Amino acid sequence: MDVCRAMAQRGEPEDIVVVADAQTAGRGRAGRVWFSPPGQALYLSILLRPKLAPRHMTWLMMMGALAVIDALQNSASRMESPVTWHHAALAIKWPNDVLLGGKKLAGVLVETSLTGETLDYAILGIGLNINTRFDDAPPEVRERATSLRTVTGSDSADLDRDVMMGALLVAFETRYAQLPSSPVADYVRHLDTLGKRVRLSAGDDVIEGVATRVDEDGALVVLTITGERVVRFGDVVDSQRAS
Repeated sequence: MDVCRAMAQRGEPEDIVVVADAQTAGRGRAGRVWFSPPGQALYLSILLRPKLAPRHMTWLMMMGALAVIDALQNSASRMESPVTWHHAALAIKWPNDVLLGGKKLAGVLVETSLTGETLDYAILGIGLNINTRFDDAPPEVRERATSLRTVTGSDSADLDRDVMMGALLVAFETRYAQLPSSPVADYVRHLDTLGKRVRLSAGDDVIEGVATRVDEDGALVVLTITGERVVRFGDVVDSQRAS
């Protein structure tokens, strides 16, 4: 994203895509390190200059997550090791993780630059585990993450990252062209978090309750013992089906 940001600051037009074969400083939300072994995953950043109100910048993150799901569903038949993605196994964990079989497959990050209330640019970053092997990953990563290669059992041949990248860019372009229409309804349909009892970390605050809905700006509404809480940023650190 640093390279893409420098290009944005030089005034480059939108739709520029920067792709990395590896990352030395990959990061996710809250500055977390993204496990980024070379030559195995897809790491890309897209420079965008949408005409959106600042409060709708979260729509770009939603579109990025939805594009990952669209690309997986559209490209499965074209992979060297064809697979059928079961719709129920693909889901989004609020706010920005794409899950496959309950484990993290992809992460989406959006950075923006504003002048007052005017958006200068946005950078959409997507990290997608395609052929990622987790043998050398930290234990917590091995426990919660997965890759397409792991799920398909493609032990002898890697999946084609170029095919996946092409499918992902086409899927995102289709989503992006729908602006200024809101992606929230589609996002909610794929959201795994709703209806669950959750514990969220939001800065120094820990919030517990049942995730009931997502508002138009992407905030998660949680019903706690003291009433509704609107959570605009944070991470779901634990969840289970509400009784």
